[in-house]
Amino acid sequence: MSALNPLQVPRIQEIRSGRKFWGYLDTEALRTRYVLAAHFVRECSHVVEIGGYRGNVITSFLYGHHEEVTVFSLDEEFEEMERQELNGAPCRVRHIRDYFQAHVEQTSATSWSLGVVVLGLELHGDMQPLLALFKRSRVVVLESSADYPPSIATLDQILSAVPAHTICRIDLDLSANETLLANELETNMNRPFWRRRMHVIQPTPTEVTSSTCQG
Repeated sequence: MSALNPLQVPRIQEIRSGRKFWGYLDTEALRTRYVLAAHFVRECSHVVEIGGYRGNVITSFLYGHHEEVTVFSLDEEFEEMERQELNGAPCRVRHIRDYFQAHVEQTSATSWSLGVVVLGLELHGDMQPLLALFKRSRVVVLESSADYPPSIATLDQILSAVPAHTICRIDLDLSANETLLANELETNMNRPFWRRRMHVIQPTPTEVTSSTCQG
C-alpha cells in the first residue's frame, strides 16, 4: 500500500512535473543532519527511519553493518525499494511509501538493538504507535525545525511522553548557506528552515524498577 503526504496533495501535479517540495533538504548543508543521526545509531542492528525525503534517507549514511534498515515515507518523490545487502554485508533494507503505523508492529527488534531516526518531525496519523516504538528502542534521534512551531510542539510532546535519558542535544544554524545555495534552491517549493534542533535520547526500559537494585 502506498500513501501520499497530506501536505503535498494540493500541489501534487507540480511535484510530478519536477519541482521539489522540500528541495532545500537536498543540499549538502541539510544532509549533515543524517551524518549526525548515523553516528548515534551506528551500533544498532535494527534501524528504522520515519520520514525520509527523496534520496535523503538514513540508508545512504550508515557506514557499518546492520541486520535490518527500514525507512517509511509519505513523500511523492520517495522511491520504494527492497534489497538484501548494505555496505557489503547481508542486511534487509526496505524503503516503504506508506504510513509507518501500518507496519511498525512488524518490527521484531529488541530494545537493545533498535535505533529510530525521525528528522523533520512532521507526524501524520496516530501518535501512540510512534511513542510505543520509541519506548522499546535503544536510541532515538529526533530533529525538528526551530522556526516551525508544529515541529517543535511535536518534539516537546514526545519528550514529555517518553521516559528517557538525554544523550546529546545539538542546535544547528545553517542559515549562512542560503546565499551559497541560491542556484540549488531555484526549484524549491517551500522556504528553507535552516535552524534545526536535534535531541538524542535513550528511552528508559519500563520493566526496570527500584526493586532490582539491592544493597
